[in-house]
Amino acid sequence: MYRYGLLRIKAFSIINYMCGLGHSRFVAYNIVITKPCTDAPGRFIAESSFGRRFDMARLCAFVKSAEGGKCSESLGVARFDFKDRTLILYRSGRIDLRKIVDEGDARVAMAELESVLSGAFEQ
Repeated sequence: MYRYGLLRIKAFSIINYMCGLGHSRFVAYNIVITKPCTDAPGRFIAESSFGRRFDMARLCAFVKSAEGGKCSESLGVARFDFKDRTLILYRSGRIDLRKIVDEGDARVAMAELESVLSGAFEQ
């Protein structure tokens, strides 16, 4: 199915505005499936970006409230489990999604995470 080389996939999703206006906005995530997971056969590691930076103080407060979550404000990196995936978030807005089934799974995870982490982005 996937080879060890990079597979670039432009993934799209529709996300409703949080303010309740009933409008939608079109969000494109550039998702790169990098390689298979060594600890989860049939699953992959994907890289993507939200396109905006995280406020590390707010992100760390959220991540540390999750069971097993780890975060370093000084290093600008956070790690936690979300559903059956392991996520690594970077200050720049970059994200590594581990244990992804395919690009559709990565797209769904990105949309869910952008909503869940909406308060952790820089203003």
